[in-house]
Amino acid sequence: MRKSYLFFITIISLLILPVTLYAAASSRLQISAVRFGFTGNDTRIVLDLNHKTQFRAFLLDRPYRLVLDLPSAQWRTYRSRFVEPNDAIAAYRSGTLDDGLTRIIFDLKHPAVIKDLYNLPASAGKKARLVIDIDRSTPSTFSAEKDTVTGTRDLAPSATTTTTDNNDDSYASSQDKTIRDANPGTEQNPAPAVFHQQRKYIVVIDPGHGGHDPGAEDFGIKEKYITLDIARELKQQLEATGRYKVYLTRNRDVYITLQKRVEISRDLHADLFISIHANKYDHKYVRGALIFSFSEKASDKETQLLADSENNAGYIAGVDMSAQSPDVANILIDLAMREKMNESNMFANMLIRSFGSHDIRLLMPNPHRSANFVVLRAPDVPAVLIETGFISNPHEAKLLASSAFQDRMAAAIASGVNAYFRKMAALQSH
Repeated sequence: MRKSYLFFITIISLLILPVTLYAAASSRLQISAVRFGFTGNDTRIVLDLNHKTQFRAFLLDRPYRLVLDLPSAQWRTYRSRFVEPNDAIAAYRSGTLDDGLTRIIFDLKHPAVIKDLYNLPASAGKKARLVIDIDRSTPSTFSAEKDTVTGTRDLAPSATTTTTDNNDDSYASSQDKTIRDANPGTEQNPAPAVFHQQRKYIVVIDPGHGGHDPGAEDFGIKEKYITLDIARELKQQLEATGRYKVYLTRNRDVYITLQKRVEISRDLHADLFISIHANKYDHKYVRGALIFSFSEKASDKETQLLADSENNAGYIAGVDMSAQSPDVANILIDLAMREKMNESNMFANMLIRSFGSHDIRLLMPNPHRSANFVVLRAPDVPAVLIETGFISNPHEAKLLASSAFQDRMAAAIASGVNAYFRKMAALQSH
C-alpha cells in the first residue's frame, strides 16, 4: 500500500513539474516583434509581447533618441535593426542594464515627443502589445519634454502584470495610460542604483588628439572628431546616473599635450581615467576594438622618471612626497603604480565583458593589451586607453562615424564603469 502511494505521488509530481516550469518561463516578458507605422508627422511603435507589462520611457538629445525600459525580457525577434526607409526612426537596438532591465533605444531622425504610451491586451488572435505614439516636434518642444519620464519610475526588473481579457482593441486601462512626472531631476536617463556610495566618483574622459593633431584619418573621417563625439555621449550617460562627476580633458577641437591630460586627471583627483581613440592599420581588413592598460614592463623606468619629478611635487596616493627621502619616495611610487595597474587591468577586463554584451566587436584573440602610453602614466589614477575601432577599415569607419554606434560604444563603456566601481565598493567593504 505504501509503495503504491509513493508511486502515485511521484507520478503526480512528474506531471506537475513541467507545468510549473512552463508557467515560470512564460511569466517572463517576451518580445516577439517590433513593428512601425508612419502617417505624416505621427509614428507608432508596437511591441508584440506575451503579456501586459510595466514600462518607463524618456527622451535624450545629441542625438535625438527615444529610450524605453522594460522588465527583463527575452527576445524572440531582432534585438537591434535598421528600420525600413522612413522619415522618423533610423534604427533601434537593445541592451541589458546592470539590474537586469531591458533597455531599447530608438534613434530618431528628427526631434519628436511621446504622444501616448499604453498596453493593449491579447485579443482576437493578437498578442498583447505595448504601443508608443510619437509626434514630430520642434527642437524647443523636444527640449521642454526631454525631462519628462513616462511610465513607472521605479521599474522592477522582474515585474509582470496579469493580462486582462478585453476584446476592445482600443482598450487601455487608466493605470496603463501615460503617467507623467514633471520633475524627474537627473533621472532623465534612469539607471538602477546598484551600489551605495558616500560621494560621487570623479571620472575624467580624454578624447584623443584635437586641434592641429587630427589623429588617424581615412575615408574622409578624422579620429579627433570621433573621439570627441563618443566622449561627450559617455559623459552624458555617466552623469545621468547621478553617481559621477565627469570631466573632459577637451570639449572642443583644441590641441592638448599628453602630459597636460595626465595633469588634469591628477589635479582633479580622478577615480578613473578613460582615454578614447580610434585606430588605423595598413591592412584594411583589420577591425575591432582594443583596450590598453599601462605596461608593467615599463614600470621600473617610469617609476624612476616619476620619482625624479615628484619627489618635491606634493602628494601621490595620499602621501606627501616632499617629506620622503628619494629611496622611500621611489618605493611609495612603485607601490602606488602597481596598485593602480592592478585596478586598471580589472577595469579593462570588465570593459571587455561589457563590450561583448553590447555587441561591440573586439580585435581577437588578445583585446586587452599593455603599452607605455603617456596618458596612462599617472601613478595614482587607474587608467585605460580604448581604441574604439579601425578608421582604416571601410565598414568600421562607417560605424565609427554613426551616432548609433557612438551611443552603443558609450553605453558599453558606461556599463563597464558601473561594474568597476561596484566591484571596488565590494572590495573596500571587506
